[in-house]
Amino acid sequence: MIKAPLQLLSAWSTFFWYPTLGGSRLKTIFFFCLFTSLGLLFASGGVLQPIIVLKAVGVMFSAAVFVYSLNDSVDADLDKSSSIKSKRPIPSGMMTKRQGLLLSVVGALISLSLSITINFLTITFVIVFMVLGFLYSVPPIRLKRRFLMKESVLITGMIISTLIGSATMEKIPSSLFLPVLYFVLMGSTFIPAFIDAVDVEQDRKEGCKTIAMILDQKTRLELATLSVFITMITITLSYGYFNLNIICPIVTVFSSLLFLRYLFPLLLKPEESYSEEIIFKAANINRIFGFIIILGLMFGSLALY
Repeated sequence: MIKAPLQLLSAWSTFFWYPTLGGSRLKTIFFFCLFTSLGLLFASGGVLQPIIVLKAVGVMFSAAVFVYSLNDSVDADLDKSSSIKSKRPIPSGMMTKRQGLLLSVVGALISLSLSITINFLTITFVIVFMVLGFLYSVPPIRLKRRFLMKESVLITGMIISTLIGSATMEKIPSSLFLPVLYFVLMGSTFIPAFIDAVDVEQDRKEGCKTIAMILDQKTRLELATLSVFITMITITLSYGYFNLNIICPIVTVFSSLLFLRYLFPLLLKPEESYSEEIIFKAANINRIFGFIIILGLMFGSLALY
């Protein structure tokens, strides 16, 4: 009686921790929870009740578990042929498809149950987020195989996760324009240049049609560099209009200049020198850059007086 539940919990734990913290789904889910926290801060100005924060993060965490556990379960057979994705729990055999689908159902139930205790707007955004994740992975629609939909769904998911945070405060502030702009740039340039760049062959096998498959790596890096400039200039010039404090542009400019310092030497390299190791390193630096930008926006939303 006790052994079966313990085996199930043990299998579920691999979804978050296998093979390392850096390579687990926990990293991706953490960023979605960070976006929700950003939405909370933008809507509240930093005046938050702990119970609201816990509920909002819990809703997003559970909804993300639903989406990614479902995706891993559906794609398990295809992921076995990938040198990277084959290390995930389900294709590696550490968790069965059935266990993965069950984890997905549990995530959906927890997320919906928590959102019901908040408000109708939150419920709406949570349902939209989960439906989008379902349509992304599950045949026959399977949006990830549609032209440019892999990037479009990810961008939309990041925006909705932020709206979920704001919805818990029953307010959608105009200042969300800045994170929305950043998410569009992230999904359309940073991710194709650094994340999808090492996944082109696997995406081709899965029938996806992504930006990384259309443009060469040098062009993707040029677009990513342009996006850094757009992010830095837009936030610096408009933070006052959106009632953000001075911390926001300072952090943005500092992190952007550091990222550009790394990108410029890459742009000078010939196309054939972009090895997988270099792209992996660039991807990690891009994640740090993204994390700092989000932190800058979060601290920038706080009232300093």
